Amino acid sequence: MTDLVKWIAAIAVVISHLCTFYMHSATLATECRFGSLSVSIFFFLSGYGLICSYNLKGEKYLKGFLIHRMGKVIIPLLTAYAIHIPLLKIINNRGGVTEAIQSLFSTNPLLPYSWYVTEIVLLYLLFYIAMRFVPKYKLITLSLIIICMMLGMLLTKFPHWWINATPCFIIGMWYCQYECAIIKQIGKVKIWNLLLLIILFFCIYRLDIIQNNIQFLARWRYTYASYYIVNYLFILLAAYILQGVHNIKKLKVKRNCYYEIYLIQGSMFLLFNTIISNKIIFFALAVIGTVLFSFGINWINQKITNLIKI
Repeated sequence: MTDLVKWIAAIAVVISHLCTFYMHSATLATECRFGSLSVSIFFFLSGYGLICSYNLKGEKYLKGFLIHRMGKVIIPLLTAYAIHIPLLKIINNRGGVTEAIQSLFSTNPLLPYSWYVTEIVLLYLLFYIAMRFVPKYKLITLSLIIICMMLGMLLTKFPHWWINATPCFIIGMWYCQYECAIIKQIGKVKIWNLLLLIILFFCIYRLDIIQNNIQFLARWRYTYASYYIVNYLFILLAAYILQGVHNIKKLKVKRNCYYEIYLIQGSMFLLFNTIISNKIIFFALAVIGTVLFSFGINWINQKITNLIKI
């Protein structure tokens, strides 16, 4: 079920990026700004999956963790760069391996939207260090370290999209740790409480509408805070909904290429935006092309990981 959720979230990110940066429509950009919500799902499920695997396997899970887990992340990234760099060179006469390396840890990497990979690798490293070397209170220590990392990003003025979904990684870890108790509490939630949560979510999600009518809330501090709060509310809603449909076993994705969809989208946008002027056709082909191409890239990545036995 989680594979299907990741796949849907990846498609949502693609649509959000297209509407925000390519369609040149203020209305679409406003209505389709759900990319951050989708990324928050990735962070939540990543934190959940790590703790779930660690609780099941214990210290054995950490053996080969850096090679296995990092390889699953880095190899698709290198494949995406191998496609994007020549394409960028042909179309825009810029880019290259040197520029890719120099921008890898910047807020604007050469491969569009790949900042997510840099941050998730850092979170994996912090997870490994905490679980491997901290003798007690591992989860508390790891959570505090991640919070300190976020504060460092805030102080150094990183873009908000680097930070606002990161707490969902922490939420995912703690959710896994107390999943049974949380599920019991979710089962006790009254329908009016759920409706209140939904209303609150949409109020924060479309805070701009409220700000037009309540001038006090039109300050930047409230807008900035909404970038964070809306992700946490969305995770609460997603957790409730997923628990309601967790018995659906038939909904599976045979080849889950959600990660490749995320990585290859920038290259597909660049290609189709160059050769197609009609925005509607561009939008349709960009979405379809990204999904179809990601299947092939996923097949290549699987062959590579199997070949080097990761």
